[in-house]
Amino acid sequence: MTIQEIKTVLEKINFPHRFVSEQTAVCIMALSDKTERKGLLADHKSLCEGARIHDILNFARNELGKQVAENTREAYRKTSLAPLLNYGLVVRHQLSTNDPNTYYRLHPNFERLFSEKHPEKQQNLIAELQIKSTKLRERHTRKVSQYNTVCVQINSEDTFSLSPGAHNILEKAIIEVFSHAFLSKLQVVYLGDTAPRKGYQNRVLMRRLNLPIDTAESLPDVILLSEHEKHLVIVEAVTSSGPINHIRLEQLQEFTLESSKLGYKISYITAFPSRAVFRRFVEDIAWGSSVWIENEPNNIVHFEEFDDK
Repeated sequence: MTIQEIKTVLEKINFPHRFVSEQTAVCIMALSDKTERKGLLADHKSLCEGARIHDILNFARNELGKQVAENTREAYRKTSLAPLLNYGLVVRHQLSTNDPNTYYRLHPNFERLFSEKHPEKQQNLIAELQIKSTKLRERHTRKVSQYNTVCVQINSEDTFSLSPGAHNILEKAIIEVFSHAFLSKLQVVYLGDTAPRKGYQNRVLMRRLNLPIDTAESLPDVILLSEHEKHLVIVEAVTSSGPINHIRLEQLQEFTLESSKLGYKISYITAFPSRAVFRRFVEDIAWGSSVWIENEPNNIVHFEEFDDK
């Protein structure tokens, strides 16, 4: 398909209009390209098998003659690949946090649209993608329900309602954005609420992890688990107060002591909605913890300690 044809397809499947751009079409064109070429990731013979942003930029330059600077990587990631990810049209493969070899592929259902030659079957695929895109649009844009609550997608099947407010909207982002970017096979163990006794608990998981369920004063805002990675992530959401300082870190380390004895890797993260809020608390952040900023969602700041011995 040409760039214009790809843009037309995106419009037909109700992809957000502001992201229907030549840049997004170039990404899709690159990820559907089956030409064998050198310089890709190991074991990848063509871009359709998986392409880094660097590979997509090279495709735009070498195959389409676009004048694309290397410093446009963030623009490609944030305004093209991220929306394609959110709407299920592209899949990201990331082996670890900030993996330089992160690569992207078209979702199999979307990829079929480019290989299907039969017009009727192609229209059926477009109709299926229209339905999926509409559902995802509703999910991603609906932060507050008809009852003025914050609806959080706990997993692919279940939602949980939190009371309204900026703090709980940030918690929603932790579950729906942060966790999917940095954890595989996510499970939500605990989700606090600013309203008393309104939070979510998976007590089966909490018992398995030996977490003290009834120690309310020690509970963080969010607890996430990747059993696949044996990784437990403790998150404090900060919109006005409460970052993980050295005192809070000691409390959380005590809270997760039994989990660490079971062999789980523990990460302690303070989440902020923006750099502006982060700056107000940067001097309080504990060494040995990390920071995630909602409006820069694909990055983590690590406050690491090094042993000088």
